[in-house]
Amino acid sequence: MRYSFITPRKKELIDNITKMWLLFIGFVVIMLFAFDLLIKLKISSLKNQMNEYNSKIAAAKSETKKLQKKILFLNKEKAVAEEIYASNSVLKDSIKNLFDLVPDQITLQKVVMDKNSLILYGITPSKDTFNFLLGSPLKSIFQSSNTIFYLGKDGWYRFVSSNKIVGNDGDRL
Repeated sequence: MRYSFITPRKKELIDNITKMWLLFIGFVVIMLFAFDLLIKLKISSLKNQMNEYNSKIAAAKSETKKLQKKILFLNKEKAVAEEIYASNSVLKDSIKNLFDLVPDQITLQKVVMDKNSLILYGITPSKDTFNFLLGSPLKSIFQSSNTIFYLGKDGWYRFVSSNKIVGNDGDRL
């Protein structure tokens, strides 16, 4: 006896709609694991880049400190060079003024200049020529001026004029 009008078919353990849902869920799970793996790789890559940038920052800071020290050194060197240049300029002007001060009748053989003293060695036709033409200007410039004369074989006087600037308290500058 037959209870059905159709012939029986084989019944599957999982039907087609369930297979599609399971396949979709499996696909989503695989995609989530792939996305997780991709994020972990990206995080690792970013950490490596961050370490590289940190090392570059440290190197840049070190280089900056070296350059700042070098700038300070160069600024000090510049200040010293400017001071030397100014001192040389003042010395040049002082020497020019000194030689402008010396009259044609007097011949200088040697000049010794310090910061606060001037020693002149030379030849003059007479003591009076020296005293009037060069001695008076030297006495007006320096606080202490002393000249020693020696009579030469040719009748001209050799002289050594020592001139000093003394500070207000009696000490040399």
